[in-house]
This record gives sequence, structure tokens and C-alpha cells, in this order.
Amino acid sequence: MALLPTLVVAKLNVVTEEWRPFNYTNEQGEVSGIATQRVKAILDSINIDYTITSYPWARSMILTSNDENTLIYTILRTKERENLFQWVCPLIGPIKVNLYKLSKRTDIKIKSIDDARNYVTSIEKSESDHEYLLSKGFVNGVNLDVTGDPYAGTRKFFAERVDLVLQTEWEMAENLRHFKRPTSDVEKVFEVKKPSDAEGCMAFGLKTDKALVDKVRNALYDYNKKHGL
Repeated sequence: MALLPTLVVAKLNVVTEEWRPFNYTNEQGEVSGIATQRVKAILDSINIDYTITSYPWARSMILTSNDENTLIYTILRTKERENLFQWVCPLIGPIKVNLYKLSKRTDIKIKSIDDARNYVTSIEKSESDHEYLLSKGFVNGVNLDVTGDPYAGTRKFFAERVDLVLQTEWEMAENLRHFKRPTSDVEKVFEVKKPSDAEGCMAFGLKTDKALVDKVRNALYDYNKKHGL
């Protein structure tokens, strides 16, 4: 009887970004967070050797696209990204994002995403939110201030160099903590609803062996069946 080939992966390169509370570097210098704990449990369950490294999001995206045996998380599944990756979903439940202004900016009035185009919003490069705003008619360098650092945009926001930031409640809470600002300094002005809100995923680039992708998909399915989202 012929033996089936065994999938051999020397080491899986897992990449992510600083995005509290889902994935972030803790005070001990380790990558932690809600999504990170799930990723570790899933990979441990199938005895895969791996390392997890946090990079700026754009770099993590490039590494995943260009290299085999590289896994990225937490990545939102969007129409623009659909054919660029092999998807492993869902890793986490719905993620809501909001437009925030400084409370003292009484001149800013927003009732729709169209209204927001009249102001400058800071956004991190290559994030799904960046892609979404571009699809809604926002323009880099005009009403979008694009950064490569998760804290840079908020720093500009508090310095009144931009009008708005688009963040989750957890991101804003972390930024308030980081910059030592009271919650009363900011105001949520609009909840942005996107088709991808429910799809927080892991993903492999197209160069990775489909057998490995399927193995991780099956492990995620088993984990979600046992623990839920």
C-alpha cells in the first residue's frame, strides 16, 4: 500500500501588527492579545512550530504575499483582498470602527461617511479601513493622512493636525492611555459599517501549500466549534 505524503513545515512565520486588544506586544516583549491567544492555541493543537512577530501592517502584508509558509492575522476579509490570500476564517467576531473627533471641535458635523470627506482623517497604510475609505471617494494626501505607525495618526489628531481618526473602541482606549488623555477629550461622531465587519481572519499568501492552509482551517473549525468566537 502506498503511503500518503506527510506535510512537513520547518517553521511557520506568523506576522501581525500592534492592534489592541487583539494583537500587541506586552511589557515582557511578547506578542499577546485576544486573537494571538487563539492563534497560538490553534497552531499548538496541530503541533506546528512557529514564531510570531509584530511589524507595521504594510510590512506584514508584503511578507505574507511574497513568502511561503507565512501566516498573517488579524486581517479583515474584504472584496479588494479576496483573491490575494488563502483565507482562514473566522478568527474573531464582529469588529466595529468609529470616526472620532476632539470634543472641543464643535465645528465638525458628521451624519454620514459622505460628510466625513469634508475633513482630514488619519489612517494607517494598507489597513482595511484605509482601503474602505479609498473606495468611498477619499483621496490620499487630500482628505486622508496616511501613516505607517499605529500611534502617529493619533498623535497628529491630539495636536489638531488632522480632524478625525477611524478606530475601534479598544484602539481609542489604548491611545488615550498611551497619550495620557482623559476620555472626555474625544467624541465618537459616526459608526462606520462595512461588509467586512464580521470577518476577522488569518490568511496565507498564494505561495503557501494548500495542504498546510487546509490543516490550519480544520484546526480553526475545531477550535471555534469547541470554544466559539
